Amino acid sequence: MNATRSLSRKICPWLLEPLEQLEQARLAGHFAHGWLLSGPTGVGKINLALVAAHRLLDAQTEPPQELGPEEGSRAMEERHEQADHHPDLHWLFPGGNENEADPPARKRKRRTLGVDQIRDHLIKPLALTSLKGVAKVAILEHADAMTASAAGALLKTLEEPTAQTYLLLVSHQPGKLPATIRSRCQNIPIPKPPMPEALNWLSRYDAVTNESDWRQLLVLAEGSPFRAMTFHSNEYISKNKTLDDQFNLISKGEVDPQTVADQWVKDDLELALSWLSARLRESIQARMAPVESPNSTTDQDPDRLHNAWQGLPSRALFHQLQSTEVLLRQLELGKGVNADLAVRALLLGLQREMRICKP
Repeated sequence: MNATRSLSRKICPWLLEPLEQLEQARLAGHFAHGWLLSGPTGVGKINLALVAAHRLLDAQTEPPQELGPEEGSRAMEERHEQADHHPDLHWLFPGGNENEADPPARKRKRRTLGVDQIRDHLIKPLALTSLKGVAKVAILEHADAMTASAAGALLKTLEEPTAQTYLLLVSHQPGKLPATIRSRCQNIPIPKPPMPEALNWLSRYDAVTNESDWRQLLVLAEGSPFRAMTFHSNEYISKNKTLDDQFNLISKGEVDPQTVADQWVKDDLELALSWLSARLRESIQARMAPVESPNSTTDQDPDRLHNAWQGLPSRALFHQLQSTEVLLRQLELGKGVNADLAVRALLLGLQREMRICKP
């Protein structure tokens, strides 16, 4: 089964409730022309969008089966590879639909949905008659990546859609979309699954990774199962000790932050920053609620992982967390930031704070 077929005919268990909302609207004949599926990265919003699209385009289809973690992980990784799908499904995402002759590496670097993409691969085909005579569905994956001109071009289609035309906007950051776009869509927020449900699902991924490791990965991924599986494939469990050791050496002044910054940039900077963000967040949560959290990744108090920052005031921890997450978001959005200088400044700032507060 190819990736598109898997993601269109099977669904993650925690997405059944929002799917039911869409199904009730469809069966009642009140399905809006525009829907905004919003939620954190890695919770499976595109899975929900593709299942909903499939049911709009083929009302006689069987109810979706459960999507397992191994098949889901593979399908999410392969979903943008060229494959046949329903002729009335128009699926747009950054790096797709523009110039099929471009190499994949160049396409992946594109971070926006441009106005030409919207006009040529959404507005024009949606203005035509449905090829199968049922409906036309457009999915905008990373809708918040639209440029201002692309959003302006899309607005008219949302305001004056042709009959049986539906737009599903998938967004990690809906606040970045223009208010005019958001106001013309029905919003369905997609929350992260509860920790027990996510752990139960992920436990079927393999027979080697234990629940404690999956819990650690989920905390790093801020509760998003697909991000947790990405960290798993990046061998985060084995990298965790290395990152801990590097940070402790920085805190003791036994290694130059520049050396660690160079290593982070060389290996996987986004993973290292996500790790640091999770560690800082755990320490803050431990300060605010000393009783062990059910989402804790370890039996230890997080502050004991890094004795050097025990003396840091909570204000300093909040400041460092904000700095870490700002840099992480800049990297994820592909903004022009000198990663080497930025992470060096971040680690130097942490080292300086720890030295000032050292008893």
